[in-house]
This record gives sequence, structure tokens and C-alpha cells, in this order.
Amino acid sequence: MQNIQAVVLAAGKSKRFKTGKSKLMAPICGQEMVLYSAKLLESMHIPTTMVVGYAREEVQKVVKSQMPNVHFVVQEEQLGTGHAVRCTQQIWQADHVLIMNGDVPLVTKEIIQSLYEAHQQNNALLSMIVSHHPEPSASYGRVIQDAQGVRVVEAHEYTGDPAEDCCINAGIYLIRRSFLEQHINEIEKSSQKQEFYLIDLVPLASEQGRVELINAPLERVCGINTLKELWAAEQIMRAELINHWMNNGVRFTFPQYVHIDLNVSIGSGTDIGAGVQLRNGTVIGSECTIGDFSILERAIIADDVVVESHSVIKDSRLETGANVGPFVHLRNQTVIGAHSVIGNFVEVKKSIIGAHTKAKHLSYLGDAIIGDSVNIGAGTIVCNHNGVNKNTTTINDNAYIGSDTVLVAPVTVGKGAMTAAGSTITQDVPAESLAIGRSRQTNKDGYVRKLRERLKMKSDELAFLAAVKSKSDMVQE
Repeated sequence: MQNIQAVVLAAGKSKRFKTGKSKLMAPICGQEMVLYSAKLLESMHIPTTMVVGYAREEVQKVVKSQMPNVHFVVQEEQLGTGHAVRCTQQIWQADHVLIMNGDVPLVTKEIIQSLYEAHQQNNALLSMIVSHHPEPSASYGRVIQDAQGVRVVEAHEYTGDPAEDCCINAGIYLIRRSFLEQHINEIEKSSQKQEFYLIDLVPLASEQGRVELINAPLERVCGINTLKELWAAEQIMRAELINHWMNNGVRFTFPQYVHIDLNVSIGSGTDIGAGVQLRNGTVIGSECTIGDFSILERAIIADDVVVESHSVIKDSRLETGANVGPFVHLRNQTVIGAHSVIGNFVEVKKSIIGAHTKAKHLSYLGDAIIGDSVNIGAGTIVCNHNGVNKNTTTINDNAYIGSDTVLVAPVTVGKGAMTAAGSTITQDVPAESLAIGRSRQTNKDGYVRKLRERLKMKSDELAFLAAVKSKSDMVQE
């Protein structure tokens, strides 16, 4: 594809989205809508200019963060597609200008390639993508072909029979620059919306030369103007992603109930349960099991890992053979060592857990460095925050932390040391030592019976006083 440049229209106000935000920032399988068309053009080595207007700071920030070579032109006042293209006039250099909307994320390289080839082979002044859509309720401009040539009628102005004019305008054009320069300033404001429509160039090109129409599947070229259309586009893309991973040896128990993002990788032999969400940057190895309703975001999962149901793993790494969950929460650069077990209702934050370590029940481990083959008893809590700063707890290899231990950081438990159940540990524990940090137990023989009698007498006394007060109130009345 030689001597071509692209203009992406991304200045609209997204009124039909009704969210108060630009629809172009809406994510589809983990990537903002506006990036799809821009990345497609980049992959085809087509220099791209993006017209921005509404919410332009946000749009530019997102695009620049991933695509620094995209240029921007600001449309200060949104006066239609014709006006938006006119704003880019100073940067036209190539012989042909590809114009497309920023809300068509499912367009493929093959569609753009076919547009270019038909345009070149037929020496067209203007070529455009159309799609079959006979439904009368469609909110797309209708492509009319008759004795007068080719023209496009906006949906709100169309009064014909959609069964006859069954093709709609997809809003993707390839226009010869010389023709565009000659006629872009001739477009007049529409009488109804007071906007400049780029489609007004179609009948002019039809009169002066040739307009080429290239058919494409509707689901590939339909624009996204509502949240319902956003949902439909994401279903298509998600189905394609799941189909890809199925073809590469990944099993999905209920694929229709799985959310998966673009930049996710899954190894063969892995089993993905129902309701699982695999988000932004997650990498899963081979022969893993991801249990139902688990959420993984920027998680790195090695081979042979088991993630039980309802687990949440964010920005963390699990080494080979680890087993976590159910109802586990791992976050903030946590590392779980090989063949370690992190059990139900355990939260681990910004901690490194060694190999073959176990924390099976109801614990919080934050800002901790825990060695190999350590046992963390049920109910263990790491107190990592002193009200001002976070502090580190270090537990060395082969240590045994008794149930209901509270470790007040900063503190270190030595290699092979043990803490007694119910202890509050505020000082370092030397290697091979037993730490007991709890109150001495006192048993009082027969005290329960005396206590109950005392409590019963107190209860009777309170009941008597209440009755006297009630009677006194009645007499006063």
C-alpha cells in the first residue's frame, strides 16, 4: 500500500452513549476503543493523523502512551465529518487519503486492503466500504445507486425502501487527494443539523469519475454509538479470543461466561472455569486450573498451578505447582513460591512466599518475606502498618507460626523457630526458639456458678426497679 495516509475521526461528543464521557475511552476486551483503528493502521504502516475535539486531552493521552507516531489535529467546534476532514487539510501529502471513524474496532486489515486494491484497480476518485443492512431501523446512512449515480442519504433523511437500498455506509473512505483538495471546501451545511457531511463528496465523485463500493460484513464495520452496541462488539471479539485459545489447547468449561482481554496468554492443557475474568497482561502457563469466578489481572502464573474458585490475583506471580484459594486475595507484587499453598480466606499483599510454604486458613500477610517450608497457622496476622509507615516482617525457613499469632512489624522470626498459638510477637525470635507472647491463664474453681448467681440477682434487681418506676409513672398520670 503505497502513497497513502490516514485520518481517524475521533472528535465526537458521544451523545448516544449517555455516560458523560467519550465513548472512545470505553474498553473492549481490555483496550480502549480508539486504539483499535489506530493500531490497525500502524500495523499496515500507514501514517495516521487523528482528529480530536471532545475530551481530547484524555484521548490524546491514551493514544500517545502507546502510539507516539500518531499526529493530532484539533477540531475546536464539532461541525460534522466534512468539517473534521477539512481541519486536516494542511497535512495532506500522500496521493490518497484514507478516512475512517474511530469507533469501528472490529475492522480488519483485509477490509482496508480490499478497499485500497479496488480503489487502485478501478482508478476511482472515491472508494468506500458498504455493508448489507436491510433493517429499516438501522441508524446508518443509506447508499443509493440509480441512474443519477451514487449518493448517501443520512438515516434521519431517508424515506425510501431499505429492502431496495439495502447497503449502508460504514464511514470508511479512500479518496484521491487531488479530488479532496478541489471539493472539500465546497461542502455546505446541512439544513437540519447545520453540519458539514463528508458524504456530500460521494455524488460529486460519481459525477466526475468513479465511486467504488466495497462490501464488508456488517459486524466488522458497524460503528459503536450506544452501550448496547459496545456490548455486542465485545461479545464478538471475546468469542474470537476464546476460539483462538481453544484451538491452542485451552479448555473453557463455560466459554460464554468467561471474560478475556486481548493481551492475555494461556498455555496448552490449562482449564478455565465458569465466570473467570482474565484481565490486562495476565500470563498463564501450561496444565493449570483456574477455578470458577476467579479474577486474574496482570497475574503471572507458571505451569501446573491450581487457582481455586473465587480467587482474586492482581499484579502477582505464582511459581510452578503453587496452589491457592478458594477465596484468596493476592496483590501488589506478591510472589508465591513453587508448590506453596495459600488457602481459603488468606490475603497476601506485597510479600514474597518461599517454596513449599503453607498458609491454609484465614490469615493476612502484608509486606512480609517468608522463607521455604514455613507453616503459617490459621488466624495469623501481620501488623505491617504503625500508623505512619509500612514495616517488614521476615520469617525464615522452616519456621512454624502457631495459630492466631499476631506479628507486629518490624520483626524477624529465625530459621526453624516457633511461635505459640495466640501469641503477640513484638520482638525478634532467634533461630530454633519458641516464642510465647500471651497472658498467663488463671482458672478459678467454681467461679462460674457464683458468677451466674450474681448475674441473676442483678437481673432480678433491675426488673424490680423497672416495675416500681412503671407503677410510679402511672400514679403521677
